[in-house]
Amino acid sequence: MYHDQQFGSVAEGTPEMLPPDEATVKQGFSLFPSGVVIVTTVDREGVAHGFTASTFVPLSLDPPMILVCLHQKAQCREAFLEAEFFAASVLRPSHNDVAIRFATSGIDKFAGLKLGRTAKGIPVLEDALATFECRAAHNYPGGDHIILTGVIEGVRHAGEREAMVHFARGFHQVRG
Repeated sequence: MYHDQQFGSVAEGTPEMLPPDEATVKQGFSLFPSGVVIVTTVDREGVAHGFTASTFVPLSLDPPMILVCLHQKAQCREAFLEAEFFAASVLRPSHNDVAIRFATSGIDKFAGLKLGRTAKGIPVLEDALATFECRAAHNYPGGDHIILTGVIEGVRHAGEREAMVHFARGFHQVRG
C-alpha cells in the first residue's frame, strides 16, 4: 500500500489502466448493461426505416425528452436526420429476433412484424414494453455516432416488468 496526497491510501496491485485501443474500449462498453430499443421513422416518401439502439437515455422530464445514438454509417442515417418524428419501442426478452433484425443492414426490417402506427404514422411494435413517439429536436456529432434527441409527444407502456438488456455482447432478461 502507498499513500497518494490527493486520494489517500491506494492498494498495491490496483489494476493498471490500459490504453484505449478499439478492442479494449469495446470490451469495457460491453460490460455496461443497457436497455434495448428499436427506433423507427418514415421518410418523405412514406418508406419506413429503423435501427436497434442500446444507447437510449431518458434525457429530461421538462420538457419530456429522450436521446438515442445512430451510427454515422447506418443506411437509415439520412432518413433520421431529415425526420420530423421518430419513435422508440422498448424491447421485451421475446424480441431477440427483432433486435437482431433491426441491427442488420440490407434487409426488410419490417416484413412480418406485428406493427402499429403512432398518431404521426410512425411504425412501432404493438407489443413493445413501452413506446415513445417524439418530435425530432436536435442532432449532434458524437464520434462515429450521431446523437438524436426528441421531445416526447406520446407514450404508452405495458404493466409487465420484464425487459431486454444488452450485456457482454448478448441479450439478456431482467425483471423488476
